[in-house]
Amino acid sequence: MKKLLQAAVVSVELLKPAYLLLTVDTGENLEVSAGQFAMLSAPNVFLRRPFSVHDAEGAKLSFLIKIAGAGTRGLAELKTGAKISLIYPLGQGFALSAKKAVLVGGGCGIAPLLLLAKQLKNKPTVILGGRTKNDIVRAAEFARYAEVKITTEDGSLGVRGLVTAELQELSAGHAVYACGPEPMLKALHKLAAEKNFELQVSLESVMACGVGACLGCVTAIKKSGNVCVCTEGPVFRAKDLPW
Repeated sequence: MKKLLQAAVVSVELLKPAYLLLTVDTGENLEVSAGQFAMLSAPNVFLRRPFSVHDAEGAKLSFLIKIAGAGTRGLAELKTGAKISLIYPLGQGFALSAKKAVLVGGGCGIAPLLLLAKQLKNKPTVILGGRTKNDIVRAAEFARYAEVKITTEDGSLGVRGLVTAELQELSAGHAVYACGPEPMLKALHKLAAEKNFELQVSLESVMACGVGACLGCVTAIKKSGNVCVCTEGPVFRAKDLPW
């Protein structure tokens, strides 16, 4: 059940110039599924911002955030012990499959995948993709739970190229879980159709409320018509999307 809470900031860690790891103590041990998210109130910003739960340990939640505007800059300036309002857990997370798991994240799209790697029973493969090495963060933490592969478009770290280059050997025996830029997700969708592997994608969308009231995140689904990403997603089976 989702709750509105005042959480205490445990730590604010700058990982790279544009990435932030924010950890808060909610004071309550709520169950969180990988792929679910929270709406965080940022200092001096009217509307809450949606962020995937990156990690959950007891009452502590961590969020991997790309600093991109006034709201995220405000979160980066929070001090330990400060109070922050949040609503969580929200949305539908990933459905865990018994198939061999491959997790694919582009840029800050890796955010929901760490908790997923922890919750999967079989050690998965994780592919972390970015434009440059400055987009690759938390690789050592992922390595605690998964085999890690890295791709960068400029070749500054790992294999040069796109994440799809690492997926050519997949088959119907694999389940792929992905989050990142929409062009990456659409490329995975096309590859999944060719290779016949299961694919779930976490969609990123503009959200003002996170609970299906503002209708700011409506997207089309093949069978259901228009649905809210915040309540029916953010995780969808790729075959259900009209791509």
